[in-house]
Amino acid sequence: MPKFGQREKEWIQQELLTKGRDLFVKRGLKKTSISDITKSVGIAQGSFYNFYESKEVLYLEILEQEEEKIREQLVLPFFKSGNVTRESFKSFLMEAFSVMETNAFIRQLFDEGIMESLFRKLPEEKVAHLANSDVDFFTPLVEKLQRENVIVEEKSELVIQLLRMVFLLFLQKQQIGEKHFTESMDLLLTFISNGLIKKVD
Repeated sequence: MPKFGQREKEWIQQELLTKGRDLFVKRGLKKTSISDITKSVGIAQGSFYNFYESKEVLYLEILEQEEEKIREQLVLPFFKSGNVTRESFKSFLMEAFSVMETNAFIRQLFDEGIMESLFRKLPEEKVAHLANSDVDFFTPLVEKLQRENVIVEEKSELVIQLLRMVFLLFLQKQQIGEKHFTESMDLLLTFISNGLIKKVD
């Protein structure tokens, strides 16, 4: 097995992320093999394990990158906008769902049931990290809005878990049935926004 220099390692890892994302979008997690990924990068199949334990771990890292982009481009600007009302919060949630539907990588999560596969095959510490990342990210944002008397005084973790439940529900769109999904989700988001965000006098 070849030994890679530091710069070469960094290049290979970035290529694994880039080419891996392309292949996962094109073929899906199940149909993409480690051999497919390493061939596209131009390294031996065995060299893959110098970087990742499995293709699921690679997939998770790509997912985390996609989430980070969404947080920087959508979530942080909204929470720091100083204009969080019931109406704007609902619009924010709807925009987040729109991003999920239009992002080819994230859309697979509800098109192919990949989350269940990831939870089964990822190491426990990776699953725990995935579960805790939302709490770690959103807690200071929620608590800031609570101090500003915008969000109701519930435990911040409960607020975050409620939002997570809504997003997980969105991933079950096909199972629930698309006929009335849009109208039902719109009504649910109205209830949640009215329940979480205090009314402006």
